[in-house]
Amino acid sequence: MPAFSISNVRVAGLAAAIPQLEEFLWEELGGCADQFAVARRRHETPWRRMARPEQCQSDFCVVAAEALLSELGWKPEEIGLIVMATLTPDYPIPATAIIIQARLGVSKSAAAFDLPSGALGFLHGLQVAAGMLSAGCLRKALLLTGEVSKTPESWDCVPPHRAVHGHSGSVCALEYKPDSSAMLFDFGGDGATFNAFYMPVGGVRNPPRPDMFGDPAAMQLASDYVLDASAIGSTAAREFPGSVHRVLEAAGLDVTDLDGCYVTPVALPVGEAIRKDLGIARDRFHGTMPEFGASGSGSIPLAMLARGASRLRQGRCHSLLCGIGPGLAWGSAVLTTDNVVCPEILEA
Repeated sequence: MPAFSISNVRVAGLAAAIPQLEEFLWEELGGCADQFAVARRRHETPWRRMARPEQCQSDFCVVAAEALLSELGWKPEEIGLIVMATLTPDYPIPATAIIIQARLGVSKSAAAFDLPSGALGFLHGLQVAAGMLSAGCLRKALLLTGEVSKTPESWDCVPPHRAVHGHSGSVCALEYKPDSSAMLFDFGGDGATFNAFYMPVGGVRNPPRPDMFGDPAAMQLASDYVLDASAIGSTAAREFPGSVHRVLEAAGLDVTDLDGCYVTPVALPVGEAIRKDLGIARDRFHGTMPEFGASGSGSIPLAMLARGASRLRQGRCHSLLCGIGPGLAWGSAVLTTDNVVCPEILEA
């Protein structure tokens, strides 16, 4: 699709909360240890950031939102919109956003809903929330993103395709402001490749059956994703450059104008190939972060806070965001921000 813009909305603040650091031994994973690649065990630090069994993504989002609202000086009753973009809501229904609305003390008259979206969720959420604010009928919004995955298996046995420490909750504060720089977006998708990243059980097409809950392997399949990392990587390598060129052209910018490029986690060789193809300097290209892991829709906000917070806080800043998620769907965006409020990443 052609790139498009949304005007009159600014990013006022960005915050995130993550689980506390937990050291562990690979041997503690027991029977799951052999599922991890030898290279991964050799190169990754033996610690993780995993939510406690009683914690959900919403808990981290609330911690981050309370800190950000306090630093911005915003009152909960000023918020007119809450959007939650995630694949790990608290419950199938109702929307987690409406639960957070009550926990934060936001007015009952505010709009609150969820967007079922993975690593592309931050971009989808920005598009939706900014689009709703741009007319001026609503003045302030919170976009909530992140992931806390739980499966019926042992809590200490992490599936091989999941990051060992990828749990988080983040919040982006948006406000209506007529003189703000436009946000530029470019999206695409290929539904023919949906089975490269999808959840095979749980919808009307393939609902849960009683026999799935007696066998651990079937139970795991009934609650987990199917993920083809090679298909995702090849799609990202093929589609990101064109999407980025379109959105940069629409923004009237060149890659040399960018203060930071933040990409949802892909295999390191794929990320490096994308960086070289785009001609972005290595110190301005931020993708996979071992200290946080893959956090779904929270990956881009975490990267921005961990790698670009000082730049975001200090004056005008051009940021390029790229994501790929279930579908397969992909997209990119250019944000031009000024003096974004960015508290330090919190532990909860």
